[in-house]
Amino acid sequence: MIEFFSKLFSSEFMPHGHCYLWQPEILWLHVVSDATIAIAYYSIPVALLYFVRRRTDLAFNWIFVLFAAFIFACGSTHLLEIWTVWQGSYRIQGVVKLATAIVSVATAIILWPLIPQALRIPSRKDLEEAYENLEELVQARTKQLDEANSLL
Repeated sequence: MIEFFSKLFSSEFMPHGHCYLWQPEILWLHVVSDATIAIAYYSIPVALLYFVRRRTDLAFNWIFVLFAAFIFACGSTHLLEIWTVWQGSYRIQGVVKLATAIVSVATAIILWPLIPQALRIPSRKDLEEAYENLEELVQARTKQLDEANSLL
């Protein structure tokens, strides 16, 4: 195990480019695709974290942070896919994949019990109906007060 971690960033293996026979069209197809996916994956956690910072009133805002970590880890796997086209650094790639797997499984395990709780959150329609009912009640009470005051 010590040897594994001492060679974590070693590139002693054959890079993926050899598998592509260094053909530019297939190599760049994979590189550009992985880069595009990584950029998208890195932008999503930024948006989620921005949202969480702006909406501190949310009951489950921490799940967004967990989603951000999960998606960030996924983006990192795609960056390492690009790296291994030219460098055979499969140990670090495996470690990042393991970290991604752990965060992914944790997110999935934690998410499922939250679903019933999240479904109990009132919908916009429910809140609008409650507001309308309160408005009607306020108007009725105001009318009663006006009538009672006129009798004085």
